[in-house]
Amino acid sequence: MSNKWTVTLNNGEVIPAFGLGTWQSKKGEVGKAVDIAIRAGYRHIDGAYMYMNEDEIGEALQNLYKEGIVKREDIFITSKLSSFHLQSKEDILECFQTVLKNLQTDYLDLFLIHGPLGFKKGAPFPNLREGDIIDYDEERIAMVWKVCLS
Repeated sequence: MSNKWTVTLNNGEVIPAFGLGTWQSKKGEVGKAVDIAIRAGYRHIDGAYMYMNEDEIGEALQNLYKEGIVKREDIFITSKLSSFHLQSKEDILECFQTVLKNLQTDYLDLFLIHGPLGFKKGAPFPNLREGDIIDYDEERIAMVWKVCLS
């Protein structure tokens, strides 16, 4: 990765300064956007489980790898832990494994917690009702961090 458009974090890891965000990118369009962005020089793709489009992102990346445009190690992939998966270790691991499967990769460069509030599984997102939001809880967030760091 060229140092021209990167930022070195305090732990020595390098992250591209610019990335393609995929929020609200529709299926049938997001794969093409990823393809165009990578061919134009982008090396950071920012996605999330909750965007429900990571399967198409994964397909686009696989095609780029097969064409020899980039290798996996050339791309910095970010995803996020769904707010629907904050209740237990099993939920967190389920989300992480689903993200890896959808993106067709063995690893993520960055996995963020999408938000400190959890939503009950099966809640009608984005049209949440009263009682669908699980309030901020320090112990639950500590458990999430512990699982993510293990």
